[in-house]
Amino acid sequence: MPESFSPVKEVLLYCRFCNKVVLSQLERSIAGSGRVVDKESTFEYICSRCNRTHCYYGKDIMESTQEEEENISSETKPKPRNYNISEHFLIGETISHPSYKCIGIVVGKEPGKPNRLLVKFEKTLTSLVEDINN
Repeated sequence: MPESFSPVKEVLLYCRFCNKVVLSQLERSIAGSGRVVDKESTFEYICSRCNRTHCYYGKDIMESTQEEEENISSETKPKPRNYNISEHFLIGETISHPSYKCIGIVVGKEPGKPNRLLVKFEKTLTSLVEDINN
């Protein structure tokens, strides 16, 4: 039986309708099996600016933590992961790009071959590939 999954309730996402990175809230969960909400389920987030929705699979979204559920602010932010073309990244995850020498946040995904990440760096929004097998 699949393990249940609880995605983050609020996350910065790229809205393709607004063409901006905006705070989005979890609108609803659509369980694939009809019973259990897991990483294979679809999650719908609503843009706080235009109220349009965006859908993502659970495998592409960060899981909600105990601190978020209790609204406790954590003074220690997780260390950014180094970007590597062969790894899988989650929406909301902070990454460090070795060539750009800066830190960004994953704000969207574009499915395809290869999958693409939308990463918001300090001055730009960049598309990077992921999940490339060597």
